[in-house]
Order: sequence, then structure tokens, then C-alpha cells
Amino acid sequence: MKEAEQTRAWTLLARVRQLRVERARRLLNEARIGVQQAAADIVSQRNAVAEHEVKRRAILDACSCAERGAALWRLALHRHDAGKSALVSALAVACRAEENAQKRVVSALRDLQREMRGLDYAREQVRGLVAAQQEDSDPDD
Repeated sequence: MKEAEQTRAWTLLARVRQLRVERARRLLNEARIGVQQAAADIVSQRNAVAEHEVKRRAILDACSCAERGAALWRLALHRHDAGKSALVSALAVACRAEENAQKRVVSALRDLQREMRGLDYAREQVRGLVAAQQEDSDPDD
């Protein structure tokens, strides 16, 4: 009778472990989605910096061509350049966010592996107990 109780307990534990594995898989998938979103944000920020440079070149060209409005173009260039620091800062934030997302993926993967080892162990215990019960109750003996 004690083996039957142990079998039920290990079966219950295996079910709990299965739920924990499923939760760990969901968290891993969410972390991977976070990495993809962070990578997309980096691309977006890099494109914004590149667009800023293209506009800057256009303003520089206008500064050198127009004698009459050169002072206004220089003022426009200074205003335009003032926005670059915000773009660079946003790119740095996006890069840090991606690094953090990568760390979350590594952590989630480690957690999933740990939970899967626990599930495998619980299932192994259940199999062993069931096999022992079948040997004890074998009518051939």
C-alpha cells in the first residue's frame, strides 16, 4: 500500500512539474519575442540616425550654395544637430534593452532546463514505482 501512495504522490508531482515546464516554455517564448522586438527597435533607431545624417548633408549642401540665406541654413543646421544626441541616446537605450532581453532568454532557458530535469526525474520515479508494483502483483509468481 505504501508503494501505491508513493506512486500517487510522484504522479502528482510529475503533473505539477509538467505545468512548471509549460510555464517555463511560455516565459522562454516571451523572452525570445522580447529579443526580436528589441532588435527591431535597434534597427528603427539606426534608421533614424541614418535619416538624420542624410538630412544633415542636405542642410550642409544648402548652407554652401545659398549666399543670402546662409545664416538661416547655419541656424537650421545647429537646430538639426541638437536632435542627434536624443537619437544616439535612444539607440543606446535600445541596445541595452536588447542585451537585457538576451539575458532574460538565457535565464529562461536555464529555468526551462532545470524544470525539464525535475520532470524527467519525477517521471522516472513513477515508472520505477509502477514497475515495482507490477512485479509485486505479478500473478506468474
